[in-house]
Amino acid sequence: MVYHPRENWTRRGRRGLYSRRDFIQRSTAAGLSLTAFSSWLAACGGATGEDIEVVIGTPTSPATQPLFDDVPAIESSLAPEAGPLRIYNWEDYINPEVIPLAEEAIGAPIEVTIFYNEEEAFGKLLSGEVQYDVWFPAGESIGKAVAGKLIQPLNHTYLPNLEQYVWPELKSPFYDVDSLYTVPYVVYQTGIGWRSDLFDPADVEGLANPWDVFWNPKYKGQTVLYDDFRETMQMAMFRAGITEPRDASAAQVEAAADSLIELIDLMNIRYRIDGAYQGIPDGSFALSLAWSGDMVNAQYYFPEEADVNGVLGYLWPASADGSTVNGLIANDTMAVVKGAASPVLAHNFINWMLDEANSLENFAWLGYQPPQVGLDPAVLVTDAWIPENLAAVAITSEDFARPRAVVPTQLTPETETLWAQQWSRAKAGG
Repeated sequence: MVYHPRENWTRRGRRGLYSRRDFIQRSTAAGLSLTAFSSWLAACGGATGEDIEVVIGTPTSPATQPLFDDVPAIESSLAPEAGPLRIYNWEDYINPEVIPLAEEAIGAPIEVTIFYNEEEAFGKLLSGEVQYDVWFPAGESIGKAVAGKLIQPLNHTYLPNLEQYVWPELKSPFYDVDSLYTVPYVVYQTGIGWRSDLFDPADVEGLANPWDVFWNPKYKGQTVLYDDFRETMQMAMFRAGITEPRDASAAQVEAAADSLIELIDLMNIRYRIDGAYQGIPDGSFALSLAWSGDMVNAQYYFPEEADVNGVLGYLWPASADGSTVNGLIANDTMAVVKGAASPVLAHNFINWMLDEANSLENFAWLGYQPPQVGLDPAVLVTDAWIPENLAAVAITSEDFARPRAVVPTQLTPETETLWAQQWSRAKAGG
């Protein structure tokens, strides 16, 4: 385990070096795409004679994922296996201190294997050369995982905590109606983060278009955006007034890239994946495109002698006062891998993770919030799980239904290729 540079301590224990989002840059560099996955599916279909279709759900058109005779759910009332339970997860995306607690609860040892991006995960699972029991795919990737027969249907008789503890809105999500294959893990927003000793919050709060702040030359040389084409391209499209980026025309996507090219001279813009949680604390930047969980983590990356009390700030344009533009909100999931050697243990582990106390223990280290009905955002602040100055990072179930909230969905191969091409052009300067 790689630990935090300062080995900071939260109320529940020592933090690790961060979560899976630290590695999206590797995913981008590797060229993760639905197009690549489609070639994998074509190969699988050609080998089996099947016509494999990826079912893509959207908030306005929810998808019930297909069931397959050769990928059944396990029977009810089975005894748990001896283990070990093999978990396949993003790097540092689970509190290492919950692993021994989970081992005791399920009565079996747990082995965790990491991956750095979903292309790697899909490739290894499709190859059949590795065997895992539990996997943590992104919500927007579930259609691909089901089509590739990488995960098996869940038997909900083993998952009573799904009904008891999880937000109703995510018990039957649009990408997997009735949670046939997945349960939610954590939720997060994409917003605007800053440190108020280097940035004036008045320059973003109350704006009709808060995304304009990234084009404010007052902060030239002090601004950073994510080195991730999905997040940053969508931010630019939201700024342009596009309400649903996946439906944007080629001309609108190109215009969004043009607006990012403006930032090269206007802002001396920087693209980093660690800008929010590390670049802001170390003083490299005053302002950043920021995942809500990154801002929770940022407080632990300040120099030892720094007074971090009240320094950090965050705003999500989809809920900000006076804002008229949209913003992203999303979630990741847990699933049982097809052919799992320990499927009962897998269900038992997932159910354990869905327990309110256990999910809060995980949140204390991870920084990304679980969608639990009992975790009142106000209480998360008053009980010091979230600093008062970062109260805006606390997410409610109602946030997913806000008129200006956009939940990312799987892109078509053509759309993803277009975005990636325009992103490459933007980073190259035109």
